This record gives sequence, structure tokens and C-alpha cells, in this order.
Amino acid sequence: MEDLKNKGRRLNWRQACELLGCGKTRFYALIRKGMLPAYRVTGGKRGLWVYESECQGLVQCITSVAPENEAK
Repeated sequence: MEDLKNKGRRLNWRQACELLGCGKTRFYALIRKGMLPAYRVTGGKRGLWVYESECQGLVQCITSVAPENEAK
């Protein structure tokens, strides 16, 4: 099992959207497509949370590919 302590802070969808620079719809689309792992909130609350490090990794991946797409 992966060491979850090294993944950083847990973010709700608003915090993640701010970090990713996207809206709620795009955030949930990234989760649905499997590009961003998400976890269910426990204890009776609704919603999902994601790890900050996984959001940063996704941003890094997207920004490293984006310049190639802009050149075309």
C-alpha cells in the first residue's frame, strides 16, 4: 500500500479547482476520466477530496505538454 502521509494536504473541490485553475465541472471530469484520483469523504458528509500533490502532478504534466500543442 502506498504511503498516504507523503501525499500532502487533502483538498476539497474548491481548493483543488483553485490550484488546477479550472471549474467544478472540469474537476469532476478529470476524476471521471481517471486523470485525478479522488477519495470519498467519510463520516456522513457528502463529497470528494483529492491530494494536493496529485493536483500538482497533474498541473505539471499538463503544462509540460501544453507548449507542444500551442506550437501547432
